[in-house]
Amino acid sequence: MARNSKAKNCQIARGLTRRQLIEVEACVRCGECRLWCPSYAQGQQECITAMYKLGALRRLIKGSLPEAEKDFFLQGLYKCSACGLCHVVCPVRINTPELWEQSRQSLSLAGIPQPEGQIKQMSLIKEFNNSYGKPQQERGLWARMAWESGFLMKPLSLRREKQTSVLYFAGCTASFDPAMQSVAVQSARLLQEAGIEFSILGEEEPCCVSKLRRMGDNDFHEEARKRAEKIIAQGIKTVVVSCAGCYKGLHSDYKNIWPGVQEVLHLTQFVDRLIQEGRLVLRHKVPMVITYHDPCHLGRHTQVYDEPRRILRAIPGLSLVEMPRHRAFSCCCGMGGGLKIAFPDIQHKMSASRIREAESTGAQAIVTPCQTCYLGLLTGVDEAGSHINVYHLNELLVRSVCPDLTREKIISAFAHPPVGYV
Repeated sequence: MARNSKAKNCQIARGLTRRQLIEVEACVRCGECRLWCPSYAQGQQECITAMYKLGALRRLIKGSLPEAEKDFFLQGLYKCSACGLCHVVCPVRINTPELWEQSRQSLSLAGIPQPEGQIKQMSLIKEFNNSYGKPQQERGLWARMAWESGFLMKPLSLRREKQTSVLYFAGCTASFDPAMQSVAVQSARLLQEAGIEFSILGEEEPCCVSKLRRMGDNDFHEEARKRAEKIIAQGIKTVVVSCAGCYKGLHSDYKNIWPGVQEVLHLTQFVDRLIQEGRLVLRHKVPMVITYHDPCHLGRHTQVYDEPRRILRAIPGLSLVEMPRHRAFSCCCGMGGGLKIAFPDIQHKMSASRIREAESTGAQAIVTPCQTCYLGLLTGVDEAGSHINVYHLNELLVRSVCPDLTREKIISAFAHPPVGYV
């Protein structure tokens, strides 16, 4: 029994990089992470803090973590959205998000499974190529329905039919979730309004599988490599992504496996460029006071802070006020790292806390360019009993560029597709 335990501990250690093994030893136990952690703030459970997890992981690797304490450590590891705020405030700059993700994978390889909800989600991604369990042939339906509903200036070109240097990558949520397909439609329309020649992959678009990485799935690297090869083979130079999670996956997780792609841009980066070049004209006023929510994957993890704010300040009539915690210190809504799937109660409290912070600014609405954060913040509105509005940044952009293309109109049109449409 002791021999098996020692073998597991060695396997966990082998799963971490040399730098990560040093980081496990580097914690100075200052407790700063406890003061800032949005998940810890919801229930004051010590196992959630980075300080505790680092100490427990160190003892686990050395074989000195008591058996009775292992479940407590595992709870802390998964009651975490891997938002990275502890990394920002850490005086020795331990890269906690990457360490938590790698630790989850190492533990899984050692036979210590993830929470049941996360296991189910990972299985869906690998079986169906999306986290919704939907047939792959439905992935590109949003584009066809958008054209036939009169929402686009021209039909969208499939990459296999038209060789363009720019690819719009919609992602699973904007392709399959009826509540968020408006993001894909509005993104495509904004690119058309700016005169950009681009294509989509349609039903050939793969899941970016970034969720596998976040939850510690053993097959992430193999699954990511297969998907990257498909995109590289098509000679694409620029990938524009409207999902913050997909952006982190394609921009950061894929950086060593697809050198042929010259740039991966979040939609806000691309649109900011188009506005500054005068190619996308913001014609109509949007009189509103708003506050901006930085998605963890877009802000802290990939340093995209300025572009979304420049867009918002460029919209006529719009006034931006910041929350007390913004940019690198922005408070997570709880939708990342598989937290919502495994521990929805914590996510609900985290998002409600963020909504209350937004209310404190006096803003009429909270805006984010991430559809996952958008859905999480809506949960927070319900949990907090708030009346503040939640908008995806696309919604405010189209109000200024093509005001008839509202989210409500798209949802209504897509709710009743013709019989036999698939």
